[in-house]
Amino acid sequence: MEKAFKAQKTNHLTSNYYGLSRWLKSLTLGIIPAVLTALPVNAAKHISVGHEGLNTFISVSALENYVKNGEINYELASYMLLLEAKDEEVYRGLLETRYNFPPQIVSQFLHSPMGKLFLKSLGEVIKTQSISDDSSSIENGAEAIKTALLKSVNDSEGLTLINFVRHFPNDVMLLEAKKIVAVTEKISTVQQETKAFVETVADLTLKEAYQEQKVDFSQLLDIRKKGKYSFSEQKIILEDTARSRNFSAKLYFPNLSSKETSIPVVVISHGLGSNGVTFERLAQHLASYGFAVALPQHRGSNYEYVQKFLAGKTQEIFQGNEFIDRPLDISFLLNELEQLNKYQFHDQLNLEKVGIFGHSFGASTAFALAGAEINFNQLKQDCGPQMEVLNMSLLLQCRALELKPQKYNFRDDRIAAIFVLDPVNSSLFGKAGMGQVKLPVLWGSGSEDKLTPIVLEQANSFTWLTTTDKYLVLTEGADHVNINLGALRKNAFTSLEDLIQPDPEVVVGYANAFGLAFFQTHIADRPEYSSYLQASYAQAISERPFNLSLVRSLSETQLSKVSKQARKD
Repeated sequence: MEKAFKAQKTNHLTSNYYGLSRWLKSLTLGIIPAVLTALPVNAAKHISVGHEGLNTFISVSALENYVKNGEINYELASYMLLLEAKDEEVYRGLLETRYNFPPQIVSQFLHSPMGKLFLKSLGEVIKTQSISDDSSSIENGAEAIKTALLKSVNDSEGLTLINFVRHFPNDVMLLEAKKIVAVTEKISTVQQETKAFVETVADLTLKEAYQEQKVDFSQLLDIRKKGKYSFSEQKIILEDTARSRNFSAKLYFPNLSSKETSIPVVVISHGLGSNGVTFERLAQHLASYGFAVALPQHRGSNYEYVQKFLAGKTQEIFQGNEFIDRPLDISFLLNELEQLNKYQFHDQLNLEKVGIFGHSFGASTAFALAGAEINFNQLKQDCGPQMEVLNMSLLLQCRALELKPQKYNFRDDRIAAIFVLDPVNSSLFGKAGMGQVKLPVLWGSGSEDKLTPIVLEQANSFTWLTTTDKYLVLTEGADHVNINLGALRKNAFTSLEDLIQPDPEVVVGYANAFGLAFFQTHIADRPEYSSYLQASYAQAISERPFNLSLVRSLSETQLSKVSKQARKD
């Protein structure tokens, strides 16, 4: 059975990763021949491929002959060899793929702090070169890229790679071949390391399950299903006059008997552009087992704020001060609940031992409340010119550099355990900051996460935790968010809700089950639920294609071996 289990996972991974590998290789290696073959007469006068003074220029006439007649002369031949014949169909599809982004949304993003950081990073690969009779100058291509993108999305043909080239405004588009190759190699390396990491975690799950005391989970309560309690809902408005900040929170309160006097509390912190609705099912699930659950709105980074950004009413996707305000929101909420507990909840709420769940930016909030401090030295190191372009979460984390560089301590001693999903954390806190977290941590990750990639953003951070009670739950095939690509290509969306699809039912079941078991064990002091926090339980409920793994022991040394072996292979 063990061999069959491993073979099943390997076959699925092979299909996923090699398919993705071909796609990314075509995309990245196809940049050069795509730019060369797509150039219209009225675009940049030259395409220069190379590095610093070792550039090769392609004449417009050679490009025109290829576009019109399919003729590949000696100037183009070496570049066309970069594209493998078997990938030609995929490559052509990429050239023709049109994305109908609303122009206003693109404009808003490119002019935002995160957009500027994105352009600056991309501008180190696609540069501009101005040539005169006696001199030439090479500059970061950020402004030219911005112009080309804005003109493309406003063009009747929409945003395509070909159209991007058509609207590139400078005399010469300089493609930094060395950096393009480096990015291509990094993509391949990340693919292989991700594949190796998933397989390693699966192997460790098998080993841990073998060593665990055998449990027949079919005879135990199925904690993926709702519990026995009904619950009420209410909305509370909070006003923090010290910060001039008003925000709301939704509260789920279980209907318990008078004998049950102590109600455990969990707070859910949403991610960027969310409003908590995404995790209402988790909140309701916990409430059905006797938890009181609060879902605050972080008003400077929630759904309503991002909608304002998309509508052009603000220039930032989120307020930079959210790194401070989010954890303070939670602490203020707990203060208010302490007051409500006296006259509304009959002192039933246990606010001395509170759990917190956070997704993405909300996970950063959870870590801050658990004691992780912002690491400005790490941010300066990771947010410089050599920023890791494949880790999109850095666009969010690097904005913490807008804060005054001082010691920020948001630790709230009422927080007793945290459940984080797809966390944004590695540069914001660094190894030193993550090492400050001493509470039990349940860490959920998806192998297909493109915003907080598992091997670039999450895996090492998990090993930096020094707490003895930590659990890594890895869902194969799960992503950070599920984008509705059909709506994206057809421009069939007017809001984030239209663009983001709900998680698959089985993945929701995983989160509900492990979240419940974790908080029952570490917040409600129900040790009988600890048997669910085992590798064998992950195996018991795992369903294809979202294969599930759980490990408690994972070290930096093991990760280093995984990385070295992947690169060697």
